[in-house]
Amino acid sequence: MSKIAFIGSGSMARAIISGLVRTGTAGEDILVVNPNNPKSCAEVRALYGTVSAPAEGLAEAETVVVAVKPQSFPAACPAYAPHIKPGTLVVSIMAGIPTAAVETALPQARVVRVMPNLALAVGCGAAGVAPGKTASEADVERVIGIFSAGGAAVAVEEGQIDDVAALSGSGAAYIYYMVEKLRDAAAEAGLAPETAAMLAGQTLIGAARQLELEGAPPEELRRRITSRKGTTEAAINALDEHGFGEAVRACYEANKRRSRELSAG
Repeated sequence: MSKIAFIGSGSMARAIISGLVRTGTAGEDILVVNPNNPKSCAEVRALYGTVSAPAEGLAEAETVVVAVKPQSFPAACPAYAPHIKPGTLVVSIMAGIPTAAVETALPQARVVRVMPNLALAVGCGAAGVAPGKTASEADVERVIGIFSAGGAAVAVEEGQIDDVAALSGSGAAYIYYMVEKLRDAAAEAGLAPETAAMLAGQTLIGAARQLELEGAPPEELRRRITSRKGTTEAAINALDEHGFGEAVRACYEANKRRSRELSAG
């Protein structure tokens, strides 16, 4: 395949690289550019067999993934922009930075914006892929292929990226939070903490696996467990009485609101 370069070598870059290598991309076709952190580049090389490259190495790549922190992009871009050749497909995974800003900084590139999540690292990621004004359908398909190597990816409009961020980008944190609270409630009730943690975690794994394998809607799977006037029904009613649905909607909207604030600078 043509070479793909990563600007940055942090957690998300590693998650994407792991999916690519796991599905057959050769490490020598993956360039990692992070001259300010050679130790991190060396760690990625040791893990995946990638090639550590200077900024000049970006000229070898047909696709460049910008995986730096959003606040670092304005200062970092001048060091990399001269080495990105015209017509390069640039993939931005930076939260809060619209494609228009990347297109202004890298006018020679075709830009696609992606909102991924860290579950890419274990092959169960979810990503929304939005094209910039000069990106083609083939570019979108190329990027979907890159992120599908680590899970699932779907094309969306850029105006929907904040919804993707609120749903799958941050959604795992909401679910972990519920698992955390279930664990704590069980431990406070007298279960050994390690037992409570194991059962809470395994419950999440089992529910997710059943949702994946059966393909049934979550309300159907929930109904199977919820016997009329039984213990689960009592628990669901308690969640409703305490505003569970409203709390979930509020957290979703708070996430979107913060995304817009970051985009506005």
